[in-house]
Amino acid sequence: LLTFTRINKEIKGSRYTMKLSKFIIPVVIALAVLTYLSFFTVKEINQAIVLQFGDPKRVLSEPGLKVKIPFIQNVVFLDRRILSLDPPPEEVIASDQTRLIADAYARFRIVDPLKFYISVGNEAVARSRLATIINSRIRNVLGKQSLATLLSEARAEQM
Repeated sequence: LLTFTRINKEIKGSRYTMKLSKFIIPVVIALAVLTYLSFFTVKEINQAIVLQFGDPKRVLSEPGLKVKIPFIQNVVFLDRRILSLDPPPEEVIASDQTRLIADAYARFRIVDPLKFYISVGNEAVARSRLATIINSRIRNVLGKQSLATLLSEARAEQM
């Protein structure tokens, strides 16, 4: 009878421990996930903008481990290196009605990340806008020149 009572108490104690562990384990996991979502790393090649509900709150340009409020703030990373843009070749009609295929490229750097984010949003939109501007300027400049001028020594003055 004595051993039966002791076994019964041990079973009740293990049930209490199981109920407590069912509560503690999810809390520990939730805290671990919140901690993981609170930290982010800014690499040497990036600069970051912390957004709170879509509004820019701070610009981070120094590399390292940074903190944000999970689910309220998110981070947009922008490249700080020199970026290249190679739009597809365009067909241009010169002033003497000669068809030319012009290929261009450009290099750019994001100097002010906040102004960049406010004006264009992301790198893909910036590339699209720059490609449109470059192709427009190429058509404008080459459309005023004849093929003979573009192939002569005066070409450097025209460009």
